[in-house]
Amino acid sequence: MSDSGLASRKLNVLVTGASGFIGRAAVRNLGALGCHVIAVSRGQPSAAPISGAAREVSAGDLSTSDSVLRDAMRGVNVVVHAAGYAHRAAPDRTSLIAANVTAAARVAEIAASCGVRRLVLISSAAVHGRSVPGVITEMTPVASDDGYALSKFEGEMAVRAMLVGAKTNLVIVRPCAVVGPGCAGNIPRLVRLIMRVPILPFGAICNLRSFIAIDDLAALIGHAALSARSPEVVLAAHRTPISTPDLIRALAYGLERKVFLAPIPVSWLGEAAKCFGHWRQWQGFSGSFQADVGLARHTFGFDAQTPVFDALIATAKWVR
Repeated sequence: MSDSGLASRKLNVLVTGASGFIGRAAVRNLGALGCHVIAVSRGQPSAAPISGAAREVSAGDLSTSDSVLRDAMRGVNVVVHAAGYAHRAAPDRTSLIAANVTAAARVAEIAASCGVRRLVLISSAAVHGRSVPGVITEMTPVASDDGYALSKFEGEMAVRAMLVGAKTNLVIVRPCAVVGPGCAGNIPRLVRLIMRVPILPFGAICNLRSFIAIDDLAALIGHAALSARSPEVVLAAHRTPISTPDLIRALAYGLERKVFLAPIPVSWLGEAAKCFGHWRQWQGFSGSFQADVGLARHTFGFDAQTPVFDALIATAKWVR
């Protein structure tokens, strides 16, 4: 690994979750950087190959099996662990723990036993909470307030414990909300809402939330994987946050639709959310969550290049 930043020679990099939203982008970027990428997925390789992959491997459930993964990891320099359940994707707590904690620990154990030099764990900035006053940094205390965020933090702790005394260097990447064509979760739901309803009651929301485009996250993962020195934890976000009303306007622009944002008092909407049992989701929608990206800039010279507005427009066009 070179002091200039990225690897100057071909490295063997294994990426788990390679068929997923983040994993696929990471494989594509690492392949473009000249790495020999082993793309590990749960299911059988599809007819369409993963762009950037030199080899594709089906490893099954990472929380229960290890022989295939252990064979694939021999001779690997860096592992990027991007497999796991995304927000709201898991059916229950048991599934979350298996995918985000047990599997992460197993990958770390195999990486250490195979002499892997670095493990990049893709976690989530959600471990700091849904809505946080001020600006968060890598030093902001963890305040996981739902099952998903808690499982991601427990995964971090399990991997740290597994690598105690090992020669494998750990880098934890905590992305803020990731947007771009192919993303899942609240953004596609909001796009479909805008397509159906031309008037929405969110005009009075005054907040700022950090996002990152998928290609920028893939680029930061490349730095975390290949740079000579890397912090143990790094936040991933665009330097400019965006408000929820502007987020909706960007999506509407991508849909080529007009949307009117009625200035209904936020307190009224919050009370309605409580009544219908959606208070936590409302906090994540209306509250602020700003990330300081200074560490990524200082360590890697990295700045996210895709404006969040542009990434949201592209996402809306993809959903539609």
